[in-house]
Parts: sequence; structure tokens; C-alpha cells
Amino acid sequence: MEMTHAKQAAPAAAAMTTREAAIRLLEGDTRPWAEGEPFTVRFYQPEDGYGVARLIYAVYGNGYPIDTFYIPEQLTEENRAGRIKSVVARTSSGEVICHFSLHRSSAPNPDMYEAGLGLTHPAYRACGAFERCFTLLFSLVENNSVTAIFGEAVCNHTITQKMAEPAKLVETALEVDLMPADTYAKERASDGRVSCLMYFRIGADQRRPLYIPDCYAAEIRFMMEGITLERELLGSSGSQPLPADSELQTESFSSSGVCRCSIIRPGQDLAGRLAALEDDLRSRGYALLECFVPLGVPEAAYSVAALRTAGFFLGGFLPCWFGDDGLLMLKLFGTAGFDSIKLFSERGKAIMAMVRADWARACGHGR
Repeated sequence: MEMTHAKQAAPAAAAMTTREAAIRLLEGDTRPWAEGEPFTVRFYQPEDGYGVARLIYAVYGNGYPIDTFYIPEQLTEENRAGRIKSVVARTSSGEVICHFSLHRSSAPNPDMYEAGLGLTHPAYRACGAFERCFTLLFSLVENNSVTAIFGEAVCNHTITQKMAEPAKLVETALEVDLMPADTYAKERASDGRVSCLMYFRIGADQRRPLYIPDCYAAEIRFMMEGITLERELLGSSGSQPLPADSELQTESFSSSGVCRCSIIRPGQDLAGRLAALEDDLRSRGYALLECFVPLGVPEAAYSVAALRTAGFFLGGFLPCWFGDDGLLMLKLFGTAGFDSIKLFSERGKAIMAMVRADWARACGHGR
């Protein structure tokens, strides 16, 4: 019998993702950055897209977790649709040397924007570019184009935190160990995971019910101070009959090892659902599970009790997060990095003390 041998083709290389292709292009752009050029500050224009991507790469390398900011076409479309509102500082030669934005993010409230990705090229950090971008961006709040915003200020330094008071932002929560250290590796800005302090500013609002769980009544009242809210304060006993099934919404960020879970409606299976979610995240090497509890419904106390029993601890108060207010609770799957947190304000330090005390309580619960 005659044997034939076909030559096997080598397996085809996997096609690059759009993000990978964009980063490959940036890697090949070795042009030096000009220093000391005059610049102007303006709202984003389509021709700024590549400049923003080049700036992101200069500061974060390929480690920033959101694809959009590496891909000019996506950033242009997001700005056109109003899902992102960017401000840039652009030099006379066309380089983008600073960027700051508002964008619709994790909050279920469609009117809530997140202030984020504020960064400046190292060669321009002493020339006021960031402050000018910040001022122009927050003019959207002053003229009521945006009515509710929040921001996450990193706690490996206090530079961004110092901008909060002039912008009328108020600290209400602390996200412990939110970001992986490798996000900041290019600038050697952190040796471990980085925590973020959450700030809010609420413009136009309306009277809403607020069911305060007894176990966090003092903490929530403190965190509400300084924010203009009209609330009907109600007790939350957790004695309401529950449906069999919980309604949860989860969003996972594999690059940062974080999962966010909104408990839209607690059910009798909540404890089991939380345990299954935790097992899955641990098996995939995640670092943090954040749970968001609506405080506009009387079932809030039941959700909070289930989370405390499962070893979660207080993160803070989130005004208008769901439209109604929310409560953030956290569970870490590793050692908490409280000692590396740097805070500027006394209010921020007080919030961390509350969070840390509840973390100590939670260490005796859960797994």
C-alpha cells in the first residue's frame, strides 16, 4: 500500500484585537516629546484621538484597562454620542499633553458621569495644564449640562485629591485595593494595589426615600454631610417577605481583577448566589468583589445583613448611584493594603477609619 504524507500547514497566528493593533502602532511611534511648547485647552475634537492614545501609552504603557482610550475611532464616537466628554490640552505642534474626561461608567443611573482619566505628560506637569483642563470640564456641571458626577482619586499620592474641594466634590467612600500595581508600573508609582477615594457632586436632584440599615446609620449620616440631598430618612428592618430568586447584575474586569455586583433585588437565594460568585472569582485569581446595594427600597437591610455575614465590609455611601442612593460593600481576596493609602483631607481619613474598623469586624466572618 502506498503511503502519502501531506505537509501540515503551520497553525495560523491569532488575529490581533483592535486594542492590540492600536498598542502595536503606539509602540512603533518613537518620536520624542517636545518640551515647553505653548498649549491651548479645549473640548475634544476628532483630530485629538491619536494624541490622547499616545499620551495614555506614554504614561501607562499598555496597562490601562479601558480599550477606548487607546483606539482613536472609538474615543471619537464615544465623545460624539455624549457617553464620554473629554477635554484636552494641545500644544502648538499638535501633541496632546493632558486629558481629562467625564464618562458614563458603572453607575446604573444614566445621568451619573464619572470623572476620570485625568493625566498629564511628565514634561508638562508643572505648567497648569491639568488645572485648566479640570476647570473647563467642570464648567459642564456649573451650567447643568451634567447634573451628577463621581470620581475615583488614587491613593498612592494626593495630587488629584487636592483638586476635589475647589470642584465642590465631597468624599463619601473608599475602594480598597481597587487597581493593580502594574497599572502604574511604567512610572513606578506603586508597589502594591492602589486604593481609590470616591467623590460625588450632585446638582439637580429630587426628594427620595433613604432606607438606612441600623448597623451603618452613623457612618451613612457622616458620609452624607456636605452633599445637597433632600431625603426622607426611613428605617430598614429587613423583615419584608422576599422572592425566591435574587436579581443581580455583575460586571467583571479581568485585567484589574475586580468584579462589581449590583443587588437589584435580594431573594431567598442571595447568600448562595454570593458564595457561588465568590468561588468563581477566587478560582480566576480576582482580588476584589464590590457589591452595590440600593438604599431606596426597604429590602436594603436584608442585603446588607447577608453581605456582612459573608464577610463583606463597608466601602461607603453612593448618592444617586441608582437614581436612588446606594451603599458600597467590599470583599478582598488577599491582604488589605490600608497602610499604603495616602489621604489629603481629614474627612477622607475619617472615612478610612470607618472602613478599616468594619474590615476588622469582617475578618471574623466569611471565608
